[in-house]
Amino acid sequence: MPKPKSSPNPNVQIFGAAIILRQLSAMVDEMEGVKKAEDIEAVHRMRVASRRLRSALPIFGPFLAPRRHENWRKRIRAITRALGAARDTDVQIEHLTELVSRLTPPERAGVRRLLLRLRQRRREMQKDVLKALRRLEKDDLVAEITQKLAPFEIYKNQLDLSDPPLRKLADEQIQARLDEFLAFEPYVNRPECVSELHAMRIAGKHLRYTLEFFAPLFEDELKPFIKSLRQCQDLLGAIHDADVWIAYLPQFIEEERQRTIEYFGHARPFKRLLPGLFYYQKLREEERQNLYQQFVNSWQEWQAENLWENLRRRVAFHLPDSEPDSQATAVSAQTTQPEEKNDGES
Repeated sequence: MPKPKSSPNPNVQIFGAAIILRQLSAMVDEMEGVKKAEDIEAVHRMRVASRRLRSALPIFGPFLAPRRHENWRKRIRAITRALGAARDTDVQIEHLTELVSRLTPPERAGVRRLLLRLRQRRREMQKDVLKALRRLEKDDLVAEITQKLAPFEIYKNQLDLSDPPLRKLADEQIQARLDEFLAFEPYVNRPECVSELHAMRIAGKHLRYTLEFFAPLFEDELKPFIKSLRQCQDLLGAIHDADVWIAYLPQFIEEERQRTIEYFGHARPFKRLLPGLFYYQKLREEERQNLYQQFVNSWQEWQAENLWENLRRRVAFHLPDSEPDSQATAVSAQTTQPEEKNDGES
């Protein structure tokens, strides 16, 4: 986590405040749609905005609200979790709804039962989503962040994207996220390492968000790296989805068998569900193999292109010999807020 000196750099503050407020606004814009639960994309968009907000706070929070940003991040985490579970289930329902129309009658019964249970689960999840939204509204988190950061908007026209401290922060943050991502490279050729490949996806997502935050400093030069990271994240995400299903389906089969016995006193009606459930399990296993091979092939291509080392070189920062710009010093005197005191923080 960056540790600002006693006088935070104004360009970092202005730049960071704009990013945080933009993600906060994007999150708030989707709240009504999430409450109505009519468009699953509203859940997706709000989840992404909350994730981006949580990724931005550790980068810029120390320069803007050194004693508040970690608390803000923890409070946002609750909504991210609720939205995440709901979104994952929405995607599963959408996938199975499309699949069931293409199945033969013997396969259809089992998949329809799976779809029924997912829809029941999603209705229960909506209660958790609404509870998280009510908590978000009740504790005035949005107003608190906005009140703290909105004053920096006044100076956005004075932002200097060539400012050395800002570019140095970009270098440090991108290099750190890249190191975290590449730490999982030993697992690329180990398809059995399910948890590590999932963690690699999360690290790649954090790296991509960081590149997107700082992209204005590099014009369009980060676009190829962002595109490749999105492809990597999509492949690893699809692999993880398959892994979740492969692990869950045997459990679902046993739970549904027990539920049938409890209701009928025997398991005979359950047998008609097995062809579809076994078919779907095999389908996901085959899909996982194909996706994993696509991922390995793509990784080899990126390595052949020296993609990650090229990213390091592109963002590498070299301190200039000149003194800090006098205009930046003047802006600093205007924008740097007094140290937070007596604001009820622990």
